[in-house]
Amino acid sequence: MRTCSFLLIICLFSCSKPYSNELEAVLKQAGKNRRELEKVLKHYSREAADSLKLRAAEFLIVNMPGKYSEYYDAPWNDVATVCLRWTSSSDKQRVLDTYKIGEPVVQEDINCITSEYLINNIELAFKMWQERPWGKHIPFDAFCEEILPYRIGVEPLENWRGKALASFADLDSVLNKPATTSVEACSIVNSLLPRFKIDNDFPPMNFSQSMASAKGTCADMATLAIFSMRALGIPVSYDFTPRWINISTGHSWNAVRDNMGDHISFMGADTNPYEPHQGVSYRICLKGKVYRKTFAIQQNIQTEDINIPPLLEDHKHIKDVSAEYVGCTDTVSVRLRYPPVTPTGYVYLAFDQNYQLYPVAWAKDSEDTCRFPSVGRDAIYCPVYYADNRQTPAGDPFWLDHDGNMTIPPLRTVRIHY
Repeated sequence: MRTCSFLLIICLFSCSKPYSNELEAVLKQAGKNRRELEKVLKHYSREAADSLKLRAAEFLIVNMPGKYSEYYDAPWNDVATVCLRWTSSSDKQRVLDTYKIGEPVVQEDINCITSEYLINNIELAFKMWQERPWGKHIPFDAFCEEILPYRIGVEPLENWRGKALASFADLDSVLNKPATTSVEACSIVNSLLPRFKIDNDFPPMNFSQSMASAKGTCADMATLAIFSMRALGIPVSYDFTPRWINISTGHSWNAVRDNMGDHISFMGADTNPYEPHQGVSYRICLKGKVYRKTFAIQQNIQTEDINIPPLLEDHKHIKDVSAEYVGCTDTVSVRLRYPPVTPTGYVYLAFDQNYQLYPVAWAKDSEDTCRFPSVGRDAIYCPVYYADNRQTPAGDPFWLDHDGNMTIPPLRTVRIHY
């Protein structure tokens, strides 16, 4: 009898599928919350028919480290009221004391997210992907990035999929017509989103807060569009330029994936696909680089944070999509003339704006030449090193003209501060 029991135990252990090293590392990092994450994995391991949902769950969990919510532990009405008048407040301390907003709360997903939340997110995402007429044109990897993610930024978590589905339930008959495309669906939904009043003082908002406030920045507009579209099964991404070449700000907008796999840009809560908007303008606003936010953790720059320029601080969650936009040169080869003060293994491409250099791209360091793909034109660039929060020259500045030709001007005509 003991022998049979022992053999049964051996059989059970040998039949259980071990987690991948990558997944196991995240589960260990979750500590006490490991149980909640394992509930999700076990839930989708029971039936062979759920194998794709299991892969989706693994994708979300493996890429969960570093994602978090940031919010004020106070009623949203109070937070929104304070934000609305914050810049104009003559006595900010009095406002804080009266509304008792307190300090922002930061909550790491890996330590607090529940199995119920993740399973609900996966179920609703799959339901829309499989039911919408354009879903058959969306491969699994695109689904994982542009429909499946349970969050967009650092907004407080909520059941945003369920709320958005309820809010736009009247559109089901239109969206489910066999001939409806993802781009057409995107235009229909985007036309119904509230038009924002630009306000820089609002904190990261979830779907409900954005719909109720209709205030914020271009980033908030793009985020609301993503909440709404992804909840309805429309594959939409968040694109941005860290900083315009000729304007002292950056900008964010959206792109919807069409049936051919191309991305059509639009401005969430403002202009629809194929309509002009600031993100696609070339002559008015010049882009050095365009990036797309990703849920998956990217292995872009492998060095310490103090060796990464401010405009690239979110490098772990961005993908270079500059080639999808007009006004780019395919590859720019830059000669390196100076050694780094502190070697980090990387060279950055910075553009000049008002005699200041702003690094917006990176490449692996080499002995003589670095190559940067898809670089915006009509700008002065300079290769630089960045280490210990300080940048130093790696080569000479050059002009990339409207046709993509490189010219190295006489140094006496270029005045740049490092």
